[in-house]
Amino acid sequence: MFTMAFRKKWVENYLRANPKDLSVIDVKGDSMEGVLNERDVILINHYLDTPDDGLYVLRIADSLIVKQTQLLHNGRLLVKSANPAYDSFELNTYEAETDVKIIGRVVWFGRQV
Repeated sequence: MFTMAFRKKWVENYLRANPKDLSVIDVKGDSMEGVLNERDVILINHYLDTPDDGLYVLRIADSLIVKQTQLLHNGRLLVKSANPAYDSFELNTYEAETDVKIIGRVVWFGRQV
């Protein structure tokens, strides 16, 4: 666990978010390599938990994953990795998936140099 400080005015004016809806986690693994790398830090807006196009954090069973999502015309959500070594998969947004939950949208990331 760790904390990061962000200016409240930046969060409210630039991200247009309520600071209480945000949390920070670090990226683990290489499935999003090239977009998000191991040890990158991401800021998640938990208020934005409706399926849509973008980078989202999902909970599948007991694991948190960050993936690129694309809302398809049939109500399904395409979940993709940036790393081609990982397969894409689809989720049905009309049916409640008991082991899948959208945690929130990635709204910022930071990287150590």
